[in-house]
Amino acid sequence: GAGTPSGPGAGAPRLLPTPDVLDTLRAMQAAPLPARTPEQPRRTVQDLQQAMLAAARARHGPDATLASADSDTFELLDLLYNEIEREVQHDAPAADMLVRLQVPVVQAALRDRNFFLRAQHPARDLLNTVAESGATWLGEEDVDPQLLQKLHQAVETVVETYEGDETVFEDASREVQQHLQAAARKAELAERRQVEAARGKDRLEIAKQRAAETIESAMAEAKPQKFVQALLSQAWADVLTLTQLRNGETSGEWADALQTTLEIVAATTTAQGANAELAGKVEKSLVQVGYHEDEAAAIARRLSSAEEDETTSRTELTARLKARARLGGQSEVKKKPAQPRTPEEQECYDYLRTLPFGTWFEFTRNQQGDVQRQRLSWFSPVTGNALFVNQRGQRVGEHSLDTLAHLMAKGQAQVVTEDRGRLIDRAWNATLNALRSLTGRRGEAEPAGGAA
Repeated sequence: GAGTPSGPGAGAPRLLPTPDVLDTLRAMQAAPLPARTPEQPRRTVQDLQQAMLAAARARHGPDATLASADSDTFELLDLLYNEIEREVQHDAPAADMLVRLQVPVVQAALRDRNFFLRAQHPARDLLNTVAESGATWLGEEDVDPQLLQKLHQAVETVVETYEGDETVFEDASREVQQHLQAAARKAELAERRQVEAARGKDRLEIAKQRAAETIESAMAEAKPQKFVQALLSQAWADVLTLTQLRNGETSGEWADALQTTLEIVAATTTAQGANAELAGKVEKSLVQVGYHEDEAAAIARRLSSAEEDETTSRTELTARLKARARLGGQSEVKKKPAQPRTPEEQECYDYLRTLPFGTWFEFTRNQQGDVQRQRLSWFSPVTGNALFVNQRGQRVGEHSLDTLAHLMAKGQAQVVTEDRGRLIDRAWNATLNALRSLTGRRGEAEPAGGAA
């Protein structure tokens, strides 16, 4: 058993009654945590057990020791705490709050023998919320300063007021839960805005593709000079893109724009003088999509005749076009040339296309294998662009499904499945597994009923 005295002259161990253990812990609860430097390890449950025994022996004599059930409770909590700490960032505020909760949590477990079996025990709920606020898979921007403040208050309230009534944990958790629910609603709204923006961007991307294809097919028979082609694929493509976005494929406006495109190609590839009517149409369209009037007029003159235009130099026009922000240019997803997928990538790609929006992923962040969680908020079946947000609904990444399939095939991205559930439940399962392997190893070496 823990702390059994040994050596010559040791008296028979005096088992401490559980109420005495609780009294000693209650006296320790009020004491502030000893100061520590960043290099010093934090207090473990085992350290707490040693300190508690020392205090109890000062009062009840040097032979005082824990009954085996109480000793087991300490040992289990020590294992559980170790497992929880594995999943908490070492420098997160949560790490110190967990230490602060040790004394009340040990008391709760000593009072309620079903503490480990009750998944919804209020003390376990609070431990879980504190631990998850500093979970290793959170990115910098995932941390919610208001939540940390609420948790800090909740922990201090428990430490100040807990005397055995578990509703103290419930009340402390309640405020935190209300904050979490409000934060979840806020995250949902933020995420919805991100999805709307991504959808808009996707519609723009599709319209741009359609504009490029339209110009490409209009030039199938005859190609104008390079400079005219450049004006078509930049300035005129903006007109087609916006017409497509605003009016759609089936509109009269789109039919007119298609017709004008064919006229431009005809006018710029056959020697037949300037076409004033066409120039007027082109100029008006360009002004509508935001080109400056003299700029629009210069481009229109060049797009309505096969002759070089004397009034505006090619260099000047080119410079102006370069300076102009392209439509949707700031948000372009860089298109990598599609590599053929490996069989593994193809399998991942097909799987990705079946996933519901809202699926959580873990991305490997570094060589050490640290992961960060991001939520697949939306993807476009057309362009394959996928939007990822963090748990606060903020956009944290954008990948193509191809890139994602590649990361999955390499084991650098994976779906977070159900069994990854609550941190505390995972930690408890890991504790049980550790215990099984321990008892398996001890085998027959210990007599039944010996203190663990």
